Amino acid sequence: MNDKKIDELQKLYDNSKVGALVQEICEYYATRDDYEDNSYQEEIEPHEVVESVYILFCLQSREQILDEFSLIQKKYPSLYTCVSALHNNLLVNMDYRLLEASSAQKIADYAKDTTSDEILTHADTFSRSESSLSEAMDKFYSWLHSRILA
Repeated sequence: MNDKKIDELQKLYDNSKVGALVQEICEYYATRDDYEDNSYQEEIEPHEVVESVYILFCLQSREQILDEFSLIQKKYPSLYTCVSALHNNLLVNMDYRLLEASSAQKIADYAKDTTSDEILTHADTFSRSESSLSEAMDKFYSWLHSRILA
């Protein structure tokens, strides 16, 4: 990762206008190209799953997340280049139900004996019960890992 991205990422963590979920997304996208030979894939879910989970949780508070990405676009241009595709995907899909359904299906395909309806229900439940989307996503991953290891 270049010095400009590192500097912007450090500044981003100090920006109270950007929530923990968007900060995590920025870090994920900014650092994922730094791994050589896909060495990280043994440690985390495939990109399709991680990106689908991010989309589901961004859709839980779409307007707020879009505002945060707009701020990143203005203040942190190097970081924004990493997340611009995700931001544009959220912007373009005004009827988010199709995007939500396709993301849920990708996750369901990854988890054993799990339907996309279960994915959507758990994402919604955790989003409503936790104080932040980042915490909700952590609970969702715990649940998802229990399904994968089952």
